[in-house]
Amino acid sequence: MPKFACVCGHVMNLSLGTSDFELSLVAEQKIDEIGCALSNRWLSEDEFYETIDQGALTVYWCQTCGRLHVDKGDGKFTSYIKEVNEQVGPGQ
Repeated sequence: MPKFACVCGHVMNLSLGTSDFELSLVAEQKIDEIGCALSNRWLSEDEFYETIDQGALTVYWCQTCGRLHVDKGDGKFTSYIKEVNEQVGPGQ
């Protein structure tokens, strides 16, 4: 059963099919290409999914800490977490 463990300790079960935490990062250019294909009505449902998957990056979103884990292939991920901007007053 495939799982992905975030550095915060939260474990995501990847064997349940589609989920709220599994995302696809798609370039705007690819979205435009798909939009054109849809408007010309030459894209079937299967072709839609194949086209959107081409060049898309899989991203896992940890719902516990908010980290984004971008799949770079070969089991390697790059993780990102929201920066916390602390307000610093004058002279500090």
